[in-house]
Formats: sequence, C-alpha cells, structure tokens
Amino acid sequence: MKRPLALSDHQMSLVRRAAAALPVNARDGFLQDVARRLADEPSDAAVAQAVNVTFDRVPVFLNDALPKKEKAT
Repeated sequence: MKRPLALSDHQMSLVRRAAAALPVNARDGFLQDVARRLADEPSDAAVAQAVNVTFDRVPVFLNDALPKKEKAT
C-alpha cells in the first residue's frame, strides 16, 4: 500500500484549483493520475508538472465522454 502524499498548502491549492476546473466525474481520474506521477514528498515544480501533464490529457477524455450531438437536417 502506498503512503499518502505529503503536499504543502501551496501544492494542494494548485491541485485543488486544477481539479475544480474539471467536471465532477473527471476529477477522481485526474487526481489519481497526478498522484501516480509524484513521489512521497514532491517539490513545487514536480507538482506543477504533474498537474500540467495530466491536465493536458484531460480534454481527450472529456471529448470521448461527452454525448454526441445530433446534426440538424
């Protein structure tokens, strides 16, 4: 079992703001992906990079998850 991450207030704020920008159903996967990219006591730069890399991947998932709109004929 992995140990919980030790994030500073600033790091947690960065992760929280990024997650809040996502639909509720996408947040769990986003947070798990960010956590997978981090070591036990990550630096500010490592947290920012993990958030950015993960956030860059999210639109692909969101587009796949959105219902398809029917075209008007």
